[in-house]
Amino acid sequence: MKILKYIFIINIILLSSFSVLKAEENTEEKKGFQSVLDNRFFSIGIFSSADSIKTTVNIEFGFKIMKYNNFQIKSYTSVTGSKIYDESPHMYELGLMQKFTFGNDDEYVGKVTIARYGFAFASFGFLSFDADRSGKFLFAKPYYWEVGGGAGFNINVSKHVGIVLEFGGGLHMVHNGKELGYPEKINKAGFGRISVGGRYYF
Repeated sequence: MKILKYIFIINIILLSSFSVLKAEENTEEKKGFQSVLDNRFFSIGIFSSADSIKTTVNIEFGFKIMKYNNFQIKSYTSVTGSKIYDESPHMYELGLMQKFTFGNDDEYVGKVTIARYGFAFASFGFLSFDADRSGKFLFAKPYYWEVGGGAGFNINVSKHVGIVLEFGGGLHMVHNGKELGYPEKINKAGFGRISVGGRYYF
């Protein structure tokens, strides 16, 4: 019986040691650079934005490019379509936007969580109207640019679904817009923007 008692005690000690080592391994996994190939590596999103000159619908494709401790950098590329505020129904903008986000870990942990991040973006597009507000071919010059940044929140409601809420702003301009006669609010001006939508994570 004494031998069984000692074997039992030794097993308890070994199991306890294994548990401690396993916990330390899990802690070590969170330190330094980590693989980005997790269950939230890639996402598809759709959201709407409103700013001082237009409303926009964005279809977004994103992926993680870096994980370091609890810090992450992600890349998002969006196809954007906008309706510019004006009396004319033919004033549209079509473009591409590249955005990088910098923030804390946004993994779903079995309950609703909020991940905060900052972002910077640049957008390039085409206008559907000339300076005299007559229509033009959408992919013809001049070009429309935007640069800016802001802050956002991923509200993670499940393993695969997140709600997006972003606040930001920047500068938009039309290349050679002043010389071409575009109005100042379209040609070159600062803007504030709010965006709401959702992302599906794979």
